[in-house]
Amino acid sequence: MKIEMNKNELERALIALGKLISRMSPVPEHKSLLVECGDGKVCFNTRSPSEQMTFRTACAGKVEFRCIVGFDEFRDAVRGYRNKVLEIEDSEGTLRVGERTLFPMSGVEWRVPDESEHCSISELPKDFVALFAAASPLVDRNNPRKVLQGINLCREGITATNGKELLNIYVPLNVDDFTIPLPLALMQTRTTESGMLCTWTDRTGKVCRIETEHWVWYANGLEGNYPNWKQVIPSQKALVRSVSFLPERGQQLEIFLKNVPDQPPHNPVELYQSDPGYLNILAGEMHTSIAAEFIGNWNDVSIKLNKHVLLRLLSEGHTKIEASDGHFPILATGGTGRYITIPLYQPQKQNQEPKTIQTQTEEPKMENNEMRVVSAPVQTVVRNPEPVPETVDPMEELNHSIEELRGKLRTLLDESALLARKVKEAVLQQKQREREFVQAKRAIERIRMAI
Repeated sequence: MKIEMNKNELERALIALGKLISRMSPVPEHKSLLVECGDGKVCFNTRSPSEQMTFRTACAGKVEFRCIVGFDEFRDAVRGYRNKVLEIEDSEGTLRVGERTLFPMSGVEWRVPDESEHCSISELPKDFVALFAAASPLVDRNNPRKVLQGINLCREGITATNGKELLNIYVPLNVDDFTIPLPLALMQTRTTESGMLCTWTDRTGKVCRIETEHWVWYANGLEGNYPNWKQVIPSQKALVRSVSFLPERGQQLEIFLKNVPDQPPHNPVELYQSDPGYLNILAGEMHTSIAAEFIGNWNDVSIKLNKHVLLRLLSEGHTKIEASDGHFPILATGGTGRYITIPLYQPQKQNQEPKTIQTQTEEPKMENNEMRVVSAPVQTVVRNPEPVPETVDPMEELNHSIEELRGKLRTLLDESALLARKVKEAVLQQKQREREFVQAKRAIERIRMAI
């Protein structure tokens, strides 16, 4: 009994299936591969203590067999096969994979979770695996609370948090509260197919199944109650100001931040309005500005964020940041889902509020001004207008324009350096292709001479 299948397709599937393999486990099921063939389909299965995954594809002919072999041996046999069409043959218990013979593993039991009659079913949209990938950076895999090491599913969608950041992606799901382990194997498939989510409870606890055309993923739900993340999301009435920018400007800002050196422990980056229509970004001694649209009162107001938090916000594609008065969470939208985080604490703002004692509030302002003058002279004019006379010195305006121009030139230089690196890589790849072509041509000439 023999079947044929695409070798490259199977190799890609084995990468995802291999995420559940534990080579140091004493349990043989956790380092083996179950191959089943029947009803015109061939299925490849792997499992871990809490997950199980199946890759299935169509095969020609009426072939039926079931065999459990070592995962590493099967993968090596597939990799070592040279043809594009791989032949798999079952011969009286042994499995012939390409040019190698694999013997079955003895004493291995393979149990498939029994689905309850009272399971909840939800339709999953296309590219839902990409949504899990977008939420995965916020999962804290080292958190002592097991439930925070996974991704929460509920009627409001997909949610992940590490205690400092929170991302909620709205997807209508028919499930009240279910936390799955981080689906690394499922994300490795990179499938764009739509699917189905089934959740139920058996004697071992909560269980779920995510199924697409080619993949089936089983997982046990994590124990514990997920935090009430809904109370963290600020109400729309409390968000009194916002700044929004085009996606291109967000990419420009992302390039700038990647070149900013870390300033432990908080890596602060300050956002504020410099001129009408421009968002100024101050990070240590580096600063830049991008075109932006402001709503609400931004006079003498700034938002200070951790650099890596701001980078994650931009990597999710968000283009709008909304904030409240005081030290409250901010809301970022425009990209994938809703992103919530808490800005860095700025105690000097409390000293600015009481206007009755002028001498006490001016001292910390001067300290802050000294720090800002070194890094960005723009701050002296925009952030603290009280000490500046009504008639603005033309030299101050000129210095302000020069600093803005320097920031834009620095960003352009960063982008040009990135493009130059890409051009060099393309040139090297072209030279490599030319060398391979010359070598192949010489080899053909040698073969012709030998004939």
